[in-house]
Amino acid sequence: MKNIFVFVLLAFAVTPFSVSAARPMSVASSFVDSARSALRATWTKDPHDEAPDDPPWFCHSLDCPKFKTTKRNAKYETRLYPPGLKWVSTVVTGVKYDAAVSQGFMRLFHYIQGANSASAQIPMTAPVRVTLTPGDGPFCENNFTVSFFVPYDGDGVSTTQIDPPEPTDPEVFIDEDPDGFVAFVRAFGGWTNEEKLIAQAETLGEDLESDGLDDVGDREHFVFAGYDSPFRIFRRHNEVWFLAPYPEN
Repeated sequence: MKNIFVFVLLAFAVTPFSVSAARPMSVASSFVDSARSALRATWTKDPHDEAPDDPPWFCHSLDCPKFKTTKRNAKYETRLYPPGLKWVSTVVTGVKYDAAVSQGFMRLFHYIQGANSASAQIPMTAPVRVTLTPGDGPFCENNFTVSFFVPYDGDGVSTTQIDPPEPTDPEVFIDEDPDGFVAFVRAFGGWTNEEKLIAQAETLGEDLESDGLDDVGDREHFVFAGYDSPFRIFRRHNEVWFLAPYPEN
């Protein structure tokens, strides 16, 4: 697999993931026109003209990013996510994934419990997103950006997110995805671990390569997130995402 920016969605409770154990993957410096052409060929309809899907079951009645499924087959599905999605985030530096994520999660949990300029309690959302920027070398510290999705304004029907209050913790900040993106998504169930995660990502990469969609992004950054609490035993939902540029009209 090459030139792919990965989003991995898995459960909150995972075995610690050692980034240095992952297999080496190449990094692309820019997107290519051929990738956009290949992506356009995947649309069943013009994605810009369609409303987002209903909230999926795996959000469990929590607000989560709205998306439009543009294609689905037995191996993976293709989703369109809009530009401007807002998150509240914090960056933790460390070597161990589990310790960094636990620290980041608690900072954000305090934020939604009232550690903000409005002293407001903010509803929990899904997924929790963890973006990894690897350090140089096997023993260097990594940067983990842990993010909570900012909830929608209203009863869940709105596509407008609230204007989040400013954090009182200087290590917490409001973040935004300025560009929309295409996600190629492979879903799998059960409890996940490092070996299962890598295997699922490799399978998705092979499926995309077989469909001529291997040259669609970069893999310098790894992002992990989760929909399920550790108390959920059955029907756990995990996803591996590979990202591509937002389609042009």
